[in-house]
Amino acid sequence: MNDMPVFKSFLREQLENQKELEKAIKEKDYEKAEELIAKMIDRTQKGIEDN
Repeated sequence: MNDMPVFKSFLREQLENQKELEKAIKEKDYEKAEELIAKMIDRTQKGIEDN
């Protein structure tokens, strides 16, 4: 079974989240940064549990 497309999709989503997080930190919007981190953790945890 080839899981590479699923993994690449996950990586694209993570990259987008990281860019948003970087922007929030640069703008010193720490509340938004914390929300983004929580979202990333939650989605990653759910992804692990689905497998």
